[in-house]
Amino acid sequence: MEKTPCMVRIDSAFAEEGKRYPGTFESSEERIRVAWTQEEEEKGEGESRFLLSYRIKDQTLHMSRKGSAETDMVFRAGSKTEGIMRTSHGDFDLSMETFDLSFFPEEEDREVEEEGQIYLVKKAVLKYHLCFPQQEPMLNNMIFEVRLAKNEKNV
Repeated sequence: MEKTPCMVRIDSAFAEEGKRYPGTFESSEERIRVAWTQEEEEKGEGESRFLLSYRIKDQTLHMSRKGSAETDMVFRAGSKTEGIMRTSHGDFDLSMETFDLSFFPEEEDREVEEEGQIYLVKKAVLKYHLCFPQQEPMLNNMIFEVRLAKNEKNV
């Protein structure tokens, strides 16, 4: 799989909206992968590295984060899955109940022009309940937008 530079934007109940992060996009018949790096929420804590890896055949998304807090989660529409969060305060078992997982369907791709550059915009949607032990489930809707540069506009 060839890594293509991209910009990643995440809208979520748990993330600051509107920022774009440089990353890479890879796609094959078996798998789609998106990786990016962003600053930690707390100033001075460095960066977090994120990876989304979607297996097309079984429609399973693996999402991981490496940094001051680390997560490893798996999502499958209509299923309850397990995950883990590692922090300086200890490890926490998680479960996720996934309601919707639409991972970069081609029919939703669109082109946009920005500052003379044409981009292919791909979109993924993930809706799930995040469940910590002995707590009420937290609903999260995540939208991942990936912008891939297509070509320079002729002036």
